[in-house]
Amino acid sequence: MLVSYLVSNLMAVRCQIVEDQMREITFYPSKAKHLRVLTVCLLFTASGVWTAYNGEGMGHFVYLVFGLFSVLNVIMLLPNANYLKLRDDEFEFGRVFRKHCVKWEDVKNFKIWTYSHQHGSIKQVGWNYKEGVEVSKFVRLNKMVGIDDCLADTYGMETDELLSLMNEHLANHRDKRSRFR
Repeated sequence: MLVSYLVSNLMAVRCQIVEDQMREITFYPSKAKHLRVLTVCLLFTASGVWTAYNGEGMGHFVYLVFGLFSVLNVIMLLPNANYLKLRDDEFEFGRVFRKHCVKWEDVKNFKIWTYSHQHGSIKQVGWNYKEGVEVSKFVRLNKMVGIDDCLADTYGMETDELLSLMNEHLANHRDKRSRFR
């Protein structure tokens, strides 16, 4: 409840409305999540250093791997490293400072994609492109798993909330286009 309230207020603050037309809404991932992961990585890094100092070779591997993960988490905490921007004509998302823009008219549908593994599963919001849309070779490889591309984060929302928001913007775009035809 509290999270939904905060997200809706953030949407209202970040949304610039001019004559009933949305310009842009920007969402950022939860900093708390990255801080928790960073803390765990730093603890493992410290234990790896301590283990290596005590003469065990595995300690070097542990502090190198978790030290790298710590650096990656610090990068993810930097501004504009990871975001989602919703606009009238497209949505833009950033993954580790790489910007990707997708036009609403190129999207066929949004759905939740679940990746199951040994220790549980990960749910992400993904989409399929319409037929005839030119996409990269990597996207064509993704088709084997049933989704063309997906967002890397839920930006402080539940997966279902983000899916609903994306579908709402897609429907609004299609509705606006159909009115002008």
